[in-house]
Amino acid sequence: MNAGGARGGSSAWKFVAVSILVVIGAARAEAQPRNGPPALRPPEVNDAVERSIERGLAFLVQAQQPDGSFGKDARESPGGQTYPTAMTALAGLAFLSTGSTPTRGPYAENLRRITDWILTNCYNTPFHDPRARGLLFDPRSHEERPMYCHAFAMTYLALIFAQETDPTRRERIRQALHDAIEVTERSQTSDGGWGYRPNYREDEGTLVVTQLQGLRACRDAGIHVPKRIIDRAINYIRNSTNPDGSVRYRVSAHRTNVRSGVSCAAIVALWQAGRYDDPLLRLIRGYVESTVLPSSAHQWRRGHHAEYVQYYLAQSQLMLGGESWTRYYRVVADLLLGEQSRDGSWEGRDRGDVFGTTIALLILQMPYHRLSVYQR
Repeated sequence: MNAGGARGGSSAWKFVAVSILVVIGAARAEAQPRNGPPALRPPEVNDAVERSIERGLAFLVQAQQPDGSFGKDARESPGGQTYPTAMTALAGLAFLSTGSTPTRGPYAENLRRITDWILTNCYNTPFHDPRARGLLFDPRSHEERPMYCHAFAMTYLALIFAQETDPTRRERIRQALHDAIEVTERSQTSDGGWGYRPNYREDEGTLVVTQLQGLRACRDAGIHVPKRIIDRAINYIRNSTNPDGSVRYRVSAHRTNVRSGVSCAAIVALWQAGRYDDPLLRLIRGYVESTVLPSSAHQWRRGHHAEYVQYYLAQSQLMLGGESWTRYYRVVADLLLGEQSRDGSWEGRDRGDVFGTTIALLILQMPYHRLSVYQR
């Protein structure tokens, strides 16, 4: 990731370019059915995968609450913890991955309702810390880890921003993103990471990537992102990496406290920061390909945070590209099709069926390259 987004005239040109790409993508999505001719879909995707995607999307449509949100029911979430902001934003990303926009496509209405719910219920809501003004989370749901919610909501709003045609809603999104970036910067620790809540004393490696993806989406939308935030986060990853390429859960953790998901996510963060030839990227990639990737055929609802690991493993393989990505996608697609329930959902061991379904849909739709945060 380079320095912040363009300013002045360059920002305007950037917005025009993004808008043109969005219109082209929407037109392509609308011009062909989801189960369209094989020549019009990615080579990795077949009829069975497209049918699986359709069934998963149908489940999400039914799971959306009348107010536009997802994931409010504690009965559906292991441990009774609900994260409606994160679940709603992730569902929005799954709908955006189809090529729908707020004005076009079969999920336009779902997207409008998601945007309105986030702006109404998660932006400028009361928080005990005045420095957290602009935090994107739902305080009424007692979300225990609001910085995750904040990052996913920031990513969604940034991706919807360039597609929004309503001037009033567009300005609300722009201001929300501006304030969200400021919260992210204020909440960054001295080590360059982020904790579960604003101004949290401890940080955690997975949050580095969720925050960086939100910032990257903002930059791509033409919203200024200070380069210093990115540089500190990359240093955090560098200082968290062991000599064998594994990445620790926290920068201060013992070298044995490593997490597969954090290591996969570190590849994504470095790639999106433009560190393509960084020896650190090659080191972590070697660890992931020798240790994490071989077990990916069995990694769903198994192991520690299995869905989360698969989510970032998929992104890391997509960004590295080549035959490795093709082989991985075939394996993970077969795995996900076998795990899909009769109602079209995927069980999420960590946070319930909405979470499991959104993660599965995001992985299965990555070959379409419709979202900038999942592109090389």
